[in-house]
Amino acid sequence: MPIEVYSFFSGVGFLDLGFENAGFDIVFVDEYDDRFLQSYQYARRNSGHIPKYGYSNTDVKEYLSDEVWKKTFPEYESHNGMIKGFIGGPPCPDFSTAGKNEGERGKNGHLTTVYV
Repeated sequence: MPIEVYSFFSGVGFLDLGFENAGFDIVFVDEYDDRFLQSYQYARRNSGHIPKYGYSNTDVKEYLSDEVWKKTFPEYESHNGMIKGFIGGPPCPDFSTAGKNEGERGKNGHLTTVYV
C-alpha cells in the first residue's frame, strides 16, 4: 500500500514527481500561486493520476484550523495504520543570501514556520 503524501508549496510539481516515481501517492496538492498550479496540472495532464483530495491554491495558513483540515480531508484520521507524509518547498528567497536575505521578517519568510 503506497504512502499517502500531502504536498504544500508544490510549485510546478518536480518534488512531487520524484516522490511519485519512488512509489508514493500524492493525495493533495496545494500551491498558492495559480500560475504554478496551472503549470503543475498542465504538466501532469497525461499522467492519469488525480490527487484524492484534488488541487488547491488556498493560503497554507488556512489548514492550521482543525475545522478546515477536517472538512478538506475527511478521511485523514481513519488511517487504518497507513503512514502519511508531508512534503513541500516553502518560499526561500527571504532566507537566501542571493535573494532578499530578510529571513522571517521578509514578505514570505514566516511561511517556513507555518509549514513546520
